[in-house]
Amino acid sequence: MLGSYRLIAARITLLISVMLPSFGAAAQAASHSIQITEIKEFIQLQGLVEAAQQATVSAQVAGRVNQVLVDVGEEVAAGSPIVTITALEHDHAVSQAQAEVAAWQVTFDLEAQELARISRLTEQGLASTADLDRAKTRFDHAQAQLQGAQAALASRQEQLSYTVVKAPYSGIVSARWVEPGELVQPGTPLMSGFSPHHLRVHVDIPSSYGAFVKAHQQAWVHDAELARVTLFPTIDSASGTLRLRLDVAAGSDLIPGQWVPVRVQVAAHSGIQIPRQAVQQRGELQLVKIKDHGWRAVRLGTQEGDWVEIISGLQAGEVIEYEH
Repeated sequence: MLGSYRLIAARITLLISVMLPSFGAAAQAASHSIQITEIKEFIQLQGLVEAAQQATVSAQVAGRVNQVLVDVGEEVAAGSPIVTITALEHDHAVSQAQAEVAAWQVTFDLEAQELARISRLTEQGLASTADLDRAKTRFDHAQAQLQGAQAALASRQEQLSYTVVKAPYSGIVSARWVEPGELVQPGTPLMSGFSPHHLRVHVDIPSSYGAFVKAHQQAWVHDAELARVTLFPTIDSASGTLRLRLDVAAGSDLIPGQWVPVRVQVAAHSGIQIPRQAVQQRGELQLVKIKDHGWRAVRLGTQEGDWVEIISGLQAGEVIEYEH
C-alpha cells in the first residue's frame, strides 16, 4: 500500500514539472520589482494625411499656353516659372504705356526748364507774376500726366508679369491641368502642388474622449510622437465625433491622401505592469514566477509594447523572475 502512494506522489510531481515552465540554461535571468504605475489607455484609429500647404495655381490673364515647364512629381523651388502664357495684347499695352511715359517725360523736362527760366526772370523783374503762375500750371500738369503714365505702365507691366506663372512656394507638383497651345482665361486652373515639409493628419475620435485628449494631447502616427495636437472645437452632428489634427514632424515619409494608423491616448489609470516576457502560458493559465514563492497564476489586461497590465495575481512590493 505504501508503495502505491509513493508511485502516485511521483507521478504528481512529474506532472507538475511538465506543466510549469523552467528557465533554460542559455537564457539570462532577470527580475522586476512590482510597483504601482500609471497605465495609459489608447484607441487605434485611421487618419488621413494632408499637406498644410497645398494650392492650385490659376491663370490671371487670358491667352494661350506657351510652355509647361514642370510635370507631375517634380520638385519646384519657390518663385520658379512653371507655366508661360502668350498674351500679345499685354505686350502691346506695355509698349504703348512706355511710349506714353517717354512722351510725357520729354514734356515734363521742357516744362521744368521753362519754369526755372521764368522764375529767374521774375526775380530779375523781367517777367510778371502771371507768367510765373502760367509756367507753374503747365509744369504741374506735365508732372501729373507723367505720374499717371508711369502708374499705367506699372499696372500693364504687372499684367504682363502674369504671363509667367511662378510657384508660390517650394513643393512637389501633384496635378497638371493644361497643355501647350490651350487657351486660358483668368481663373483657369494650371497646376496643383503641395509642400512635403508641412504635413498633418486628420483623425476623428468619439466626442466622449474630447476632454481627456484636449488636456493630455498624446497621439502617435506610426509610433512616432507628434509635435502638436489640435482638437477642433465642434462636434460632427452626424457621427458624434471630434476632429483631431496632428502636425507631423519634418522629414516624414507620409504622402498626402494616405490613410495611416493613429494611436490616441484617451484615458489613464493606476495599476501594475510587468515585462511581457515574464508571463508564461500553460494551457489556459497565465503564469508568473514570484521570487522565493514559485509560480502563480495571474490575470492579464491590456498590452502596450513590451509591457502587459496585470489585473490580479500580483501585489506591489513583490519581485518576479523571468528569462530574457
